[in-house]
Amino acid sequence: MLTPRLSAIKNRIKAEVAADIGTDHAYIPIHLIQENRAKKVIAADIKEGPARIAKENIEKNGLSKKIEVRIGSGLSVLKKGEADTIIIAGMGGILISEIIDANIDIAKSSKLVLQPMNAQYELRKYLIENGFKITGEDMEIEGFKVYNIMDVESGDQEKFKTDFEYQIPKYLKEHKYFKNLLEKKQREFTKVINGLKTSKNIDTKKLNLYKYWLRELKKYESE
Repeated sequence: MLTPRLSAIKNRIKAEVAADIGTDHAYIPIHLIQENRAKKVIAADIKEGPARIAKENIEKNGLSKKIEVRIGSGLSVLKKGEADTIIIAGMGGILISEIIDANIDIAKSSKLVLQPMNAQYELRKYLIENGFKITGEDMEIEGFKVYNIMDVESGDQEKFKTDFEYQIPKYLKEHKYFKNLLEKKQREFTKVINGLKTSKNIDTKKLNLYKYWLRELKKYESE
């Protein structure tokens, strides 16, 4: 049984060959094959432990011929164009940016499905400034947590008009979980601001930035 987050990622995939980077238990690869969303999946992880668990789960489901487990760092486990869809999920947005940047030619040869656990602002900035375009974005919730899931391809995308839109793009306003996203961001910004205010050495630049973001957030709420 997949969690709502993993189900939302899986539901965006329709591929000949998919690659799941940081596969952990290989839950998504198994469901992709079982639901005919991919003909073949490469399940990759940087650590031997998760890769071993992934392999065991794949074998239990009788899918060893259709899911290949690889051990290695990021996209280095793939050849350019080997997978038409690459999933990078369940890790921070900055780490996702670094994984893409380390093998950018491989990343640009495939469709990307990205699910950052944090730093969505930094990830969107990286993508748009480095020759990628966000072609679609969904959200899923689990309790108080809100997860963004981005469809990304190689190509040019116009930069957002304001810095705040890298935090919350206007195209998300019609999403059913938009209110949940606003509430999450308000908690996040307020926590950072309070932490900075009580710090011995206050980072004034960062404090002012988060205050600006909080003001912009309130504008979104009132629109």
